[in-house]
Amino acid sequence: MFKLHNFPENDSKSVDDLEKMINENSSEHQLLLKSFKESMNQFATERSIDTCLQSLNISIQLASTRSTLMELYKSYCHILEKEVIRLRKICDDNNQ
Repeated sequence: MFKLHNFPENDSKSVDDLEKMINENSSEHQLLLKSFKESMNQFATERSIDTCLQSLNISIQLASTRSTLMELYKSYCHILEKEVIRLRKICDDNNQ
């Protein structure tokens, strides 16, 4: 699982790495959504234990990916907030 402390807020390379991870997880999320829809359609048709377990497995993977994405977006948001605060301070200093 992704942890916030993996990315120092002042390193632009870390922002690029974070964006890359968000894009990769978003792509994985889209693929899992497609697989989940297909598996649920198959389960609705067959109503077997195997199709049920397949759908359950994909839904667990989907939940995990969504959790990772949420943590990544939180970290990205935290970096942006710090940057906004820094820029506001610079503007305030220049206006005084």
